[in-house]
Order: sequence, then C-alpha cells, then structure tokens
Amino acid sequence: MMKIKQQEAVAAEVFAALEKGRLELPTLPEMALKIREAIDDPNVSAETLIRLLTTDPSISAQIIKTANSAAFSNGNPVNDLRTAISRLGYRMLRNMVMLITMSKLFKASSPIISQELQRLWDHSREVAANSYVLALHQKHLKPDQAMLAGLVHDLGALPLCIYADRHHPRLDKETLEGLIRKFHTEVGASLLANWHFPSELVEIVSQHENLQRTTLDGLADYIDVVAVANLMMPTTAKFVAWENVHAAKRLGYSPTQCQNFLSTHAEQISAVREMLGFSVSQAPSAPRQAAQKSVDTGRTAVAVPEENPDGTSNMLSGLFKLFK
Repeated sequence: MMKIKQQEAVAAEVFAALEKGRLELPTLPEMALKIREAIDDPNVSAETLIRLLTTDPSISAQIIKTANSAAFSNGNPVNDLRTAISRLGYRMLRNMVMLITMSKLFKASSPIISQELQRLWDHSREVAANSYVLALHQKHLKPDQAMLAGLVHDLGALPLCIYADRHHPRLDKETLEGLIRKFHTEVGASLLANWHFPSELVEIVSQHENLQRTTLDGLADYIDVVAVANLMMPTTAKFVAWENVHAAKRLGYSPTQCQNFLSTHAEQISAVREMLGFSVSQAPSAPRQAAQKSVDTGRTAVAVPEENPDGTSNMLSGLFKLFK
C-alpha cells in the first residue's frame, strides 16, 4: 500500500510540474545544435563542418571510427575528417553527432536510475537500427531519417529520469518504470518541440505506440517504421499479434515476415548496430517492461542519407553488398 501511495504521489508531482511548465528539460547538446544549424544551411562547406568538429576531439575520433565501420567501409581506411564526412554524407553526420552527444545526457547518480537510463539508451539505439533497415526497403522513405526517429522515439524518459535523480534519488525501479510508462510520450513531445525538432519527429514520439493508427493515403510513414521497429525485439517479436498491427501491414510485412525480420536481415542490422556503438558481440537487450505489457495485452500503448550522383547513399551501397 505504501509503495502505491508513493507512486501516486510522485506521479501527481510530475503531472503538476508538466501542467505548470516546470519540468526541467535538458538542453540540446551544443555540438549537435551547431552541426544541425550548419547542415540546414544549403551553402555550408565541408571546411565549416571540419572546423566545428575539430573543437571536440572525442567526437572527431568517433566520426572517423564510424566511417570505418562495416556499414560504410569500402576497404580503404579513413584517417581524416574530410574523407569521413565525404563517406558519411551530411545528414548521416548530423545523426552521428546527435548520437554521440545525446549519449552523454544519459547519466544519473542513483544506481537504479542510471541502470534504467542505460537500458533506455540501448533500446533507443536498437530501435534506430531496426528503423534504418525497415526504411531501407521502402522506396519512399529515407533510412537515415528513420534512424533519427528511432533514436529519439523514447526520449521523454530522459527528463523523467533526471527529475527522479534530482528529487527522488531513492525511487524504486517499479515506481520509476511507472512514471516513464505514464508520462514519456507527453514529455518526449515537449522535449523535441523545445529542441526545435520538426513537427514530424514530435508526432513520432506522440504516436508510435498507437498500434491501431490509420493514415489518410494508406502509405507507410516514419511513425509506422518506429512502431514496428519498437516491437521487433528478440524477446517480443515472436509473440506480437502482428495481424493487428496496422503499421506492419502498411510496410508490406506479413506476420511471419515480422517474426523473422531480425534473422532475415541480421547482417544488415548488425552493421547498423556497430555504427550506433554496439560491439559486434553485444546482443540486443530486452525492451522495457511497459512495452512488454503492451505487446501481451494488445492495447494501444506500445509503434536521410547524403546522396551520391547515382541516387544512393554510401551507407546504402555498403548495406546492399550484404545481400550478395
């Protein structure tokens, strides 16, 4: 009874902070903001991006490492930022800087909250990898845009964990998971709006758990991609009632194809996971308890690469080689 009362009290506290606009939202990391603004400028030069990146050696090193990953490697090692940027493309560069800088936000003093943040960050990257590969097979969708959507889809959990770490550092795991389950979509939409992300990404955060959602034209969109990618976890994909997931139908996947997606596209997913910072041997983690509950009950609460002259991205070219 005491635990239930504590959960209700903390939930009421968070809700009141949301209503009054007092829930502290983390700021977009400075480097991610600068790179985004630069890439949004149609006249930006590689020199400008190189100057920005060289101010942070750790990010520069990670960008070069990514350019040498299986997803991009063409057999010739990259040793400098100019070549790395050329190989990645501007839009993928933006995604990678966002990934690297965001990872530094997922920190907490409380061991329980820190563990939850790490699990959330791993899950977000897994969904990002699945989203990329799903979009790779949709002619009208851009894989790197899908990757970014997957990366931020559960970002609303971050301010909630930060709030708990500062105001309730001894919060138990069950209460923390309850807070995330109850408020993460609303907080996530507020956070992305505060970071001036496009409305399409804000909508993905709000709608990706609505498994019965419909679209006006019947075409799959990025919300569909993230919705399906979010369910395609090793511990859940075999047990989802895929015939009831409208997003999967719009993506053109049968229930059997959904169940076997991870094994069918294992090489491609592995290449993207390596780029997102997973070790080659690191197995995908289980989704959070809230997602598992949604899968079991069937309720509605869960679901752009730079182009070369030939119209393909460097990463697309690398990944398609995996089919050979």
